[in-house]
Amino acid sequence: MRHHWKGLFSCFILGTVIFCGAWTPPHAGTPTALTLNFGSQQVVLTDGILQGGWYNYDAKQNLTHGKSLFSRATSMQDSDNFTGTFPDIVHYLDRIAPQFEIAAFNGQIDFQPHGNPRFTVRGQKTGRAIDRERLYADITAALKGNQYPVVNVTYRTVEPTPTAEILGAIKLRSRYSTNCTDNPDRENNIALALGKFNGLRVNPGEQVSFNQIVGRRSAATGFREAKIIVNGEYVDGIGGGVCQVSTTIFNAAVQAGLQITESHHHSLRSSYVPMGHDAMVSGAADLRFVNNTGAPIYFETSFQNHHLSVAIYGRDKGPNISYRLDTTQVKTLDSKNQWEDDVSTTTLKDYQNHPEHYDKVLVKSGQPGHVIDTYLETYQGSRRLSRKLLRRNTYQATPNYYTLRKHEEPQTETSYSS
Repeated sequence: MRHHWKGLFSCFILGTVIFCGAWTPPHAGTPTALTLNFGSQQVVLTDGILQGGWYNYDAKQNLTHGKSLFSRATSMQDSDNFTGTFPDIVHYLDRIAPQFEIAAFNGQIDFQPHGNPRFTVRGQKTGRAIDRERLYADITAALKGNQYPVVNVTYRTVEPTPTAEILGAIKLRSRYSTNCTDNPDRENNIALALGKFNGLRVNPGEQVSFNQIVGRRSAATGFREAKIIVNGEYVDGIGGGVCQVSTTIFNAAVQAGLQITESHHHSLRSSYVPMGHDAMVSGAADLRFVNNTGAPIYFETSFQNHHLSVAIYGRDKGPNISYRLDTTQVKTLDSKNQWEDDVSTTTLKDYQNHPEHYDKVLVKSGQPGHVIDTYLETYQGSRRLSRKLLRRNTYQATPNYYTLRKHEEPQTETSYSS
C-alpha cells in the first residue's frame, strides 16, 4: 500500500501554553524541534517559534543566513561560537531566563546608631542561574546528533555579595556639628527633634521632609517654650531651638552631596552658623532634601554637653569629592534708630522743643542687616567642579534703641531777712 503525506498538524505544549502549527515531515537527519527541559517545564524551540522572538525578520535572516538549526549545527567549525551561530536561541533564552532563574539576595542591612558595629547584614540567600556555557555545548551536540533533541538545562549557584564587600561600601559621607546655649527648655526641644533623625534610613530617590519627621511642635508632643524669631524679633514660642536642629541637618545634608529641594533663612542672623548657612523651619516653612546618591543613606545624631552632631553614612562620594556652601555678600542694610518703650509721647514732644534739656542715651546697639547669596559648590581636591546658586538671604538689621534723660534743674537758694 502506498501512503501519501499531504501534511500533518503538530502541537507543542509549554506549561499551559500550546504551540500549534502545520508542518511537513523533515528530511532525513533534520531535527524537527529542540526541546529544553527546565525540570518540571519544557520549552520547545523550532525555527518558526524562534522567528517569533525577533522583532525584525531581516535582522534574523542576516545573522542566521536563513539556515535551519540543524544545518547551522552540522556546518559549525571549531572557530565558530554558539552566540554567532545561534543568535536566535540566545535571544530567546534571554527573554525566558527570568522565569527560571532566581537572583541571589544580598540580605538586609541593619543599622545600629553608635553601635559597634554600626552595620550588620542578615538573611542572605543564594540564587541560581542557567549554566549558559554548559547549555550551549549540550545544545550544539544535541542538534548534531539527534532528529528530535532533548536537552536538560542545568543551573549554577549564584552567591550573594560577600558581607565584607557590602559593609565596606558604606562610608561616612558627612558630619556636621553646632553648639547651643545653656537653656534647659531649648535643650529639651533640641533633643526631641534631633532624636527623630537618629537611625533614619533613606532609600535612593526618597525625599526627606524635616517637618514630617519631627512632627508638630506642641506641648502635647513634649516641646517647651523657648526663644524663637518672629518678624525680626526674639519672642517666646513653643519649639524654640528646633531651627538649630534643622540647620545642623541642612549642613550635613549639603556636605553629603544630597539634593536640597527646600530651605529657608531666618529673618535675623543666627549665632551658631555663618550667614547663609541656616535652615529655618516653621509650620509654613520646611527643610527638604532628596537622596540622590543611588544607595541608601543612614543618619546618626547625638546631643550632649550642648553639642549637636549629625553624621550621614552611605555610598562613598567618589575620589576626593567634597561638597560645601559658599556665600557672597550682596549689600549691607543700615540699622535704624528707635526709642525705648519708656519714652512717652509727652517727653518726645518736649525733647523736640527743647533738646538742650535732654541727653539722648544709647541703651542697646543694633546690628546691620545683610543680603547674602548662598551657593552650593562641588570640589575634587582643590579644584572646583561646579557652583550653583541655592538661594538669596535677607537678614534684617536690628535697631539702635535710645532713651531720653532730662537734665536736672539747678536748685536756687532762697534768703530770708528779719
